Amino acid sequence: MNCTWRAGRDAPGDTQYFLYWKNSRYDDAMECEFYIKDENGRNTGCRFQNVKIETEKAYFLVNGSSEDSLIQFYDEYIQLYKIEKLMPPSNITVNCDEIKNDCIIQWQQPQISHSNKDKCFKYEISIKYKVRGISSPTFNINTYEGVNSHTFQRSNTRKRYLLKMRTAGSACLVNPAWGEWSAPVEFGKNENPCLGLLSP
Repeated sequence: MNCTWRAGRDAPGDTQYFLYWKNSRYDDAMECEFYIKDENGRNTGCRFQNVKIETEKAYFLVNGSSEDSLIQFYDEYIQLYKIEKLMPPSNITVNCDEIKNDCIIQWQQPQISHSNKDKCFKYEISIKYKVRGISSPTFNINTYEGVNSHTFQRSNTRKRYLLKMRTAGSACLVNPAWGEWSAPVEFGKNENPCLGLLSP
């Protein structure tokens, strides 16, 4: 998790900022361990590692110090799950039955620290033809909740397809905003598998 801020408009040049935070009311406040610095060596952000998201709001405080002026502090309570950016599903695989023209799409839920239940997630699947040199329109977008597989009926078994997926929260304390798309996954047959053999 990264947290960033900007220096105050009228802050003196020697101003330095410090971030303190605690994950719940029962925790002790901790200072940032890994500051992000600008070209002048001023702290303008913090990089957190191994953050566990709790049900309570986390508390953040940024204060500053300067020999020339008093610096106004900034503090805020934030529910971390609401700002978490979900990763795409992992281990996306597609296996096609050449007789039935069905393709089984399977995936695993993204790993987050505060929920491992399938019902907490929904998934969007985008499928389009793979067409060299031009952008093919997306013809299949569907949302699936609380599952880890889907059967796709191919309309053209001679085409090659591109599939992408992304995740959002559907229940529990999981961000309901859509996350990033996965890398494309190719499946299906090449349209002209022997084309390369025709060259002299």
